Amino acid sequence: MSITDKLNEQFQAIHKVIWIILLPVILDIGELSLFERILKSEYQPISRLFNLKIGFISAPPSIRYILEDFPSLIFQYNYLSPFQGVINQVNLANVLLLLSIVLVTSFLNSGYMSVIGQAGYKRVTVKDFFREGNKLWFKFFILALLEVIPFLLILIKREFGYFSLGYVALVYVKYSMVVDQVSIRDNFKLGISFLFKNLGLTIKMAFSFGILFSLVGISIHPLAAMGFYGIVIGAIITAYFGAIINKAVLEIYREVSEKQH
Repeated sequence: MSITDKLNEQFQAIHKVIWIILLPVILDIGELSLFERILKSEYQPISRLFNLKIGFISAPPSIRYILEDFPSLIFQYNYLSPFQGVINQVNLANVLLLLSIVLVTSFLNSGYMSVIGQAGYKRVTVKDFFREGNKLWFKFFILALLEVIPFLLILIKREFGYFSLGYVALVYVKYSMVVDQVSIRDNFKLGISFLFKNLGLTIKMAFSFGILFSLVGISIHPLAAMGFYGIVIGAIITAYFGAIINKAVLEIYREVSEKQH
């Protein structure tokens, strides 16, 4: 199976649900606008000509994959600066706020992945986004909770951030949630098992898709330097190619897992 061929097949499928790319664009631009208004800070992206990326872009995709300094309203941390964002310490109010955000974003992620999974197989509408997204909401909520735990641990002690490396083992779980009609426990088993059974394939995809986005990033960095409207265009480009890669990974997971079962 050629990864390039599988990737090329997904352009037509995504074009049938092209409206889905609006979701990650709205999330990125909405977060940027709220960040600048609430924290009274204007975002000035770091200027780069080329940024080598290795790995899978998130689903839904975010321009943050290319612009690594892209601000986060809720939580942001790097070793060169203190904690930034609304959530900068662990207390009851912040935990409740984080849980509320996770509830909403897990539903959006569920709807996005459901649409991506069905694209090319049937006619998919916005109604399917809400109906199918609701079916998988709880599963994506549990996965999202596991994802935010390392960030909460960082707020307690910075060294705990290394626990986030364990999340790599869950990279295929969300694809299993969409493809495999099984319990959430089996979704985790199947997703983790797929990773270890197909490490070679995973590495090939990580390099192939990472290099593709490295090339895409060549145009996004100059656009971001132009200001807000340039970032909007960059977010649209990221959302478009990100959706195609999300779809390619999902279809590769579907095809390979069917053969192995």
